[in-house]
Amino acid sequence: MIRTVLLVLFAAATLLSGTSGAGAQPAAQSPYGKAERRDPLFLRFSDMADRHWVNTETMASSHKVVAVPMPRQCAFLYADAYTKGQQSESEVQETALSKCNRHLAELGPLGENYNVNCQCKVVISDDTYVVPRDTLPAESYGPASIFYRDDRGNVARLNGVAQYGALIGRDRSVTFTVENVRAEPVCDGTFTNERPGSGRFSLSCFGGKFSGNGSYEMKPGDPNDHIVARGQTSRGLPVVLVIGLPAQLAAGTYGGI
Repeated sequence: MIRTVLLVLFAAATLLSGTSGAGAQPAAQSPYGKAERRDPLFLRFSDMADRHWVNTETMASSHKVVAVPMPRQCAFLYADAYTKGQQSESEVQETALSKCNRHLAELGPLGENYNVNCQCKVVISDDTYVVPRDTLPAESYGPASIFYRDDRGNVARLNGVAQYGALIGRDRSVTFTVENVRAEPVCDGTFTNERPGSGRFSLSCFGGKFSGNGSYEMKPGDPNDHIVARGQTSRGLPVVLVIGLPAQLAAGTYGGI
C-alpha cells in the first residue's frame, strides 16, 4: 500500500515538473556558468545582445532573462525580459517564457519542418546559463522551405530545417545545410555577402540532381530575422529559399514564386 502511494506521488510530481512552465532554476543555483557577449546565442540575435550588454536601461536591470525554443534546432527566435519595478527573478523568467510561447504560437504549426516538439525554455537568467551549454546551438538554425518550378511548370516544395553560420551578413561567406522533416541531409549551399543584409547564394540538393543560384536578403523580424533567397535552377526555372518561417507561413508569403 505504501509503495503504491509513493508511486502515485512520484508520478504526480513528475507530471507537475513537466508542465510547470519555465522550469528554470534561479541563477544562483545554476552550475552552468556565466554568459558572455560573444557567445553564439548573442551572435545569432544582435538586437537581444544590444539590450543585454549595451543598452544602458536594460543592461542595468536587476534581473535579465532569455528564453528560446528548444531543442537547439528549434532556436530560431528568442524572447527576453527585464525587471520592471519590484519583479522577482522568477517573475521575469515567466514573462520571457510567456513572450516566447506567444510568438511561437503566432507563427503557426512547425510539424512540416520539425520531427521534434519545439518548446520554449528559459536558457539564461541574470547573465547565467540555467541549461547546459552543450544543449544550446553553436550555429544558427531555422525552419526552411524551398519552392521551385519543375519542368511542367508546377510548383514543388521541400520543407525542413536549415543550419548556417551565426555571422551571416558579417562574414564574407557562410555555408548552410538543409535537412528534411525526417532529419535527412538534402541540400547544402553558400551565402556570399555583398552588402549589409544581402548578397548571392548557391544551392545544391539531392546529390547535385537539383541546383540553383541567385540573390538573398535578410528580412528583419521582431524578434527573429528570416532569409529570403530568390534565383533560378540549373534549368532556368525560378527557385525560392526561405529560412526562419514555418512552412505554412512561408508558403503563404513566398510560395507563389
